[in-house]
Amino acid sequence: MSGRQERAEHRGGRGVETGAGTRPPAVASPPSIGSAPSGPIPGHSTFRSRALAVWGVLNVTPDSFSDGGEHLATDAAVAHARQLFGEGADVVDIGGESSRPKGATYGEGFAEVSAEAELARVLPVVRTLAEDIVAGRFGRPVALSIDTVKGSVAAACVEAGCALVNDVSMGRDPALLEAVARSEAQYVLMHTRGRGEVVAAHTDYGADVVATVRAELEAAAERAVAAGVVGGRIWFDPGLGFAKTPAQSAALLGGTARLAASGHRVLVGASRKSFVGALGPNADGTVPPPRAREPGTHATTTFAALGGAQAVRVHDVAGAHQVAQLAAATLLHSVRSVRGEGRP
Repeated sequence: MSGRQERAEHRGGRGVETGAGTRPPAVASPPSIGSAPSGPIPGHSTFRSRALAVWGVLNVTPDSFSDGGEHLATDAAVAHARQLFGEGADVVDIGGESSRPKGATYGEGFAEVSAEAELARVLPVVRTLAEDIVAGRFGRPVALSIDTVKGSVAAACVEAGCALVNDVSMGRDPALLEAVARSEAQYVLMHTRGRGEVVAAHTDYGADVVATVRAELEAAAERAVAAGVVGGRIWFDPGLGFAKTPAQSAALLGGTARLAASGHRVLVGASRKSFVGALGPNADGTVPPPRAREPGTHATTTFAALGGAQAVRVHDVAGAHQVAQLAAATLLHSVRSVRGEGRP
């Protein structure tokens, strides 16, 4: 396939197989809900009882907003990843640098670390888990994702066994785009502005936040394609909570189908975020802390599934696994009812 042909895939959004050497092989994707593409997705189970893949969060960091420090040691991180796969995760998303946005909730936000420090945290974890996957120890197709904004970290982790690169900077680093382009990895573009601060300068999206975010993601995808990334490997993440007010995050979640209509697969990451607590306060009006936001997170998983997202990124994999199955079954019966197909 020529470079011109590969770039032409950006419009069609065709899936491209991932996996070579010791990297986990691509497997068949679930059929899409809505109008998103349905090509092969590494680590996504063939559809049986659900059409929404579950990505488990693994923060190998000291300062993540929900579980910072809990999995900083390599052994602890590997053990938690194995637990997430055991609970039903299709992908484990491994991050070595926090992405907490700056602002009233998290103060100065995340602390940047060097590429060397980030690799020291994540690379031993990736290598160990990749060996597990190649050996078939999880008994089903699964995959690893590296959550990074740095090209050198992405390149090393893809070489070690990651099938996906999750970029919360929306393609800010040309070196990262080059690293993805040289690989066969899937690539997630998460929408953000600045460092994700929820301030007036960044939260002016005009009359339609969904249309604006989609347009900015499409522009970022065009830049990625120009750098050599195959368009069919690009995912969109609306970046809930990043440079968005709680109301804007809710509007984006409700507009999942409009993002899916872009032709790119959609990943929704709402797990335990502050907007969940702000929109779902306790009975006394106080905002629940991160770990007490799981009921609200499960609601976001349901909306993501019904809106046509292909995946959700969560801390509580077991809970999301159950929600995803129920949402898929409910949607299936709703479609049958509309078609007049009677009882299942």
